[in-house]
Formats: sequence, structure tokens, C-alpha cells
Amino acid sequence: MASLLEHYERMLQPLAQVAARHPPMLNVLKFFLSTYVSLIGIALLLLIDSPTGDGWFSGHGQAIVNILALLIFVIFYGRSRKRVRVIMLVGMLVGFSGELYFSLLLGMYHYRLDNVPLWVAFGHGLIYWLAFKLTHNSYIEAIRPRMERLLLAFAVLYSLLWLKIADDWFGFLCTIVFLMVLFTARKSRFFFLLMFAIVAYIELIGTATDCWYWPATTFGIDGWLPSGNPPSGIAVFYFLFDAEVLFIYLYLIYPRKRPRFERRARKPRSGITAEPQLVE
Repeated sequence: MASLLEHYERMLQPLAQVAARHPPMLNVLKFFLSTYVSLIGIALLLLIDSPTGDGWFSGHGQAIVNILALLIFVIFYGRSRKRVRVIMLVGMLVGFSGELYFSLLLGMYHYRLDNVPLWVAFGHGLIYWLAFKLTHNSYIEAIRPRMERLLLAFAVLYSLLWLKIADDWFGFLCTIVFLMVLFTARKSRFFFLLMFAIVAYIELIGTATDCWYWPATTFGIDGWLPSGNPPSGIAVFYFLFDAEVLFIYLYLIYPRKRPRFERRARKPRSGITAEPQLVE
């Protein structure tokens, strides 16, 4: 994905030079370029780690994605500020631990090789990095209220549609919980709505390419709630993920920053989120 990004940066360099003389245009270009490359790169990596990718690479599709994900993580880690790096590392560890617990122990979902691929660990850190970068683009900040309404409409309509066509009661209830928590986390609303859309996209591509699958009932238990493959509102678990990252960052790594963060959280502000402000 990094090489793809560099390719498009070279291709669009003349436009970028013009945009550099007009900062708003440059921010728009950065946003759409980052979004486009990220979406294409995610789909390509998931396709490689699939039965189709195994056919292309003699059964080594997942190993190749592990290496590519590590390289991409190292590249973006190296380009980030110190505090962003800490968040990426904590997010990687918390996310991978959660995957081991929910997939291998609880059987909530299953990867195609009955494991948790190594690339998943790097993927969690990169997802957090991507959501942070997109929400802190000045172009998006200028249209944040409209983007919030658009993403909220997407979350509701996607959940209702998936309930109708996939009998996805588990995902529908997860979406309800997501919305309930969302309206209490006003400063983090845009961040989590964007995370909902990113996770929905990844889940749809991952299940479509058979990288993983969700059982027809919750946790695969007969008689429990019917579940879609994937459930629509599974991004609700990112509230738990973010809370754990926040706790580790403020209470274990940087406890001296906690009072300032708590004062900032109580103070009304026009920023995007409370949590990502940690890494400014």
C-alpha cells in the first residue's frame, strides 16, 4: 500500500504543486488521496490473504500479507510523531489481544486458517492511525457537521438493510448500543462514526473474500440471536478498544497527562474527538 501511495503521489505531483499555492485545495487532495489509496490497499491485502490469494502465491498468501502489513506499519510508524507512535503500539497490542480472546476463546468469528493472522495486530494500529489522520484533516474539520450526519445515516441505513437481507439481529442490536454510547460521547462522535464506516468496509471485504466468517448465530450457539456475516454494528467493540487504549495511555504510560486531559474533556470545545486529542 505504501508503494501504491508513492505511485499516486508522483502521478499527482503537478496537481499537488498547484494545490500547494491554495492550502484548502491541498487538504482536499490529501483527504481524497489518502482515502482512495487506503480503501484500495485494504481490499488488495485482504484479497491476497484469501483462498484466491493462496492460489496466486502457492498457498503463502497470508505470509505475504503479514510481511506487507509489517512494512506498512513500520513506514507509517516512522512518519508519525512520538505520541502517535505510542498510540499505534498500544492499539496494536490491545487489538491483537482482543482478537485472540473474541476469536479463539469465545468463537465469535473465525479466520479461514483457524488462527489469528499476524497482520491483524499491525492492522489495528493502522486503523486507529487512519481514523486519526482522516478526522484531523482541515478539509474534513470544515465540513464535520455534514460528515457526521452522513456517517450517522449510513450506520442506521446499513444496519436496517443488513437486518432485512441477512436477518442480522446481533448486528442490529450492536448498532443500537453503538448509537446509545455515541450520543453520550459527543466529543468522540465523529471519530467513532468514521470508525464504524471503516470497520464495516473491512468486514464486508474480509467476509466476501473468505478471510474470515461469522457464524449464523451469535458466538455460534444454537438458538441464540441470528447474526449476519458480518454483523452490521460490530464496530461497537471499538468503544471498548478505545477505552482500553485510553486507560493504558493515561494511567500507565503518561499519568502526568491525565489531569490536563480531564480538564480538556470537561471543557466545551470544537475539536473532533476527545481521545485522538491525546496525540496532538
